[in-house]
Amino acid sequence: MKQLFLFFALLATTFSSAQLFDDLANLLKASEEDYNILADAYTAPLGQSLTHSLSNGWLTTAKTHKKLGVDFTIGLVYPRVPDAAKKIDIEGLGLTSLTSDKPTASSIFGPSQSTDFTYTLPGTGIDETVTMPGGIEDDLISNSFITPYAQLGVGLFFDTDLIVRYVPNIENSGVEFSMYGFGLKHNLMQYFGPLDKLPLNVSALASYSKLSSSYELSSANPDQKVTYDVGAFLTQLTASIDLPIVSVMAGFGYSKGTANMDMLGNYTVGFVDNTNISLNDPISIEQTYTGTHGVVGIRFSFFVLKTFVQYTIQEYNTLNFGVSFSFR
Repeated sequence: MKQLFLFFALLATTFSSAQLFDDLANLLKASEEDYNILADAYTAPLGQSLTHSLSNGWLTTAKTHKKLGVDFTIGLVYPRVPDAAKKIDIEGLGLTSLTSDKPTASSIFGPSQSTDFTYTLPGTGIDETVTMPGGIEDDLISNSFITPYAQLGVGLFFDTDLIVRYVPNIENSGVEFSMYGFGLKHNLMQYFGPLDKLPLNVSALASYSKLSSSYELSSANPDQKVTYDVGAFLTQLTASIDLPIVSVMAGFGYSKGTANMDMLGNYTVGFVDNTNISLNDPISIEQTYTGTHGVVGIRFSFFVLKTFVQYTIQEYNTLNFGVSFSFR
């Protein structure tokens, strides 16, 4: 159990060591409209990456269990961050007052260089500087934000499996992380008469999962934090050829994810003219992602032990691999 806990602590460690949100408070010198625009553009790739992670690894074969058959699976998901997601087109943001001498800025997954924006304080003629933080590109492993997962599958009635994911709340270095999900996989070959005797299986899958995280911005003021939650819905049609030692699978699906980011706490923002303002819970953003994908994979069986690898073609092409223990 301790090893499994450490396995899931990987994601919390990734959040904390990468310093994902540390400098977002610098944006609060801008107008409310502009700092929400910048925060939205900066963090959007994170929600998309986590949506792809939550929508991967739900099955390694289209075949379902016999009644009360079970499998336990642990795996890692590597959604590769495309180059286009590492930068932000400043001109296309529609900022109301901020200007910059750079055409692009880093997203959360971009280079570490920050970007300065300027505007003139109303009624003073004094220029104020707003610094947008750089990204964590140097901290990414193989250009990916890695996500671990574990799940349990149980065979029910009518060639249907119930799949459950659950990670209890884990805290590490000011970061809290938890996840849950559930899915249903239904084998369609039972409706094709004698064809269900073939090693070919076709199934329909529907799943929902949610990842919740909290990121402490200041150890001296624990009320200052960012909460980041992602929910993902997946539907997928999968076919597999299942032989005694090896199974190959291919599938096509649709996923939809919703990410909610909130910057919570009280913040005192100082300006160059020596004035200050106080802001409470200043940022609240909702982002939605949709897309289709194709997936191929292979699984090897050694009695009850299975090892698998899959590759999903989508906006963030994703590698998924792991092991499972399957009975019946």
